[in-house]
Amino acid sequence: MLIFTGRYEIKIDAKGRLKLPADLLRQVPEETRTTYVLNKGLDNCLRLYPIQQWKQITEEMAKQLSYFRNEDRQFLKYFYQGAINVELDGSDRILVPKRLQDLVGIKSDIVINAYHDAIEIWGSEAYY
Repeated sequence: MLIFTGRYEIKIDAKGRLKLPADLLRQVPEETRTTYVLNKGLDNCLRLYPIQQWKQITEEMAKQLSYFRNEDRQFLKYFYQGAINVELDGSDRILVPKRLQDLVGIKSDIVINAYHDAIEIWGSEAYY
């Protein structure tokens, strides 16, 4: 399991690109540093998962939740509805789609809160 620490106040550019802080990137294993899944968090934020972590989480959910139980199926639909694959570009940026920005109220100022196994991306107004 990956463990993250740090809080970073940064801006998202007009094209929806978010530069990941170098300190945060150093906490991600090099072999999974460029490929992520971006998803709506359970709170009013986005969550960024290094691809290996995403695979572990989804494998664990597959073991514990059943598509045949209505409550489980509703949670799975909610959890996966906004998930997209994102890649770091050459400037260590990811593209955050407008629909995900709007979903959690991201404008230009954001807070990345990294703790335990989470990388959360908050609009600064929602975070404070």
